[in-house]
Amino acid sequence: MKEKFSIKKFLNEFEIYLGTVVFLVLTVLLTIQVISRYVFNSAITWAEELAVIMFVWLIYLGVAGAVTNRKHLKIDALINAVPFRVKRVLLILDNVITFGFCAFVIFPFSQLIVNLAGSGTKTSLLRLPKAVIYSIVPFCLALTCIRLIQDTVKLTKESEKELGSSKPTIDIEALEAKAEELRRGQTLNRKESEK
Repeated sequence: MKEKFSIKKFLNEFEIYLGTVVFLVLTVLLTIQVISRYVFNSAITWAEELAVIMFVWLIYLGVAGAVTNRKHLKIDALINAVPFRVKRVLLILDNVITFGFCAFVIFPFSQLIVNLAGSGTKTSLLRLPKAVIYSIVPFCLALTCIRLIQDTVKLTKESEKELGSSKPTIDIEALEAKAEELRRGQTLNRKESEK
């Protein structure tokens, strides 16, 4: 069933969509660069500069996207070993600390951008204003702060069953349970065929 476009869903996952576009363009750009270098023995110098810029953008968009899906770096071993209420408190505390760091770093980066804009500094090959290029950092940090606030509000309302969205991408326990279920099914099938 085709899902309808939702502006709310788009805004809630904006950084993921933008990051996907940047990743695709970066992949095509680097593929063209490799072909140009090794097939035609000629490097496209501006492509390397653009690739570095896009890679930095991708990293900061990825940070905000990871927070959106609760896939940012944290120590799951401790969180999974404690009861639900403690787990929720630890996740909220993690969000508060991460929020504090991001909020603290936004101001110095904003000052850097103001200084770069004032000096008119540009990249060496593409002549792009560095202020525009570096503006992705405070933008994504502010977006990360918004996502952390959203996640904290969500955490305060979640039950133990719903808190599963913080589980790792690959849930080993669920995979083992599914494998055991399949083994049982195969054993039953064998016993029925032997009768």
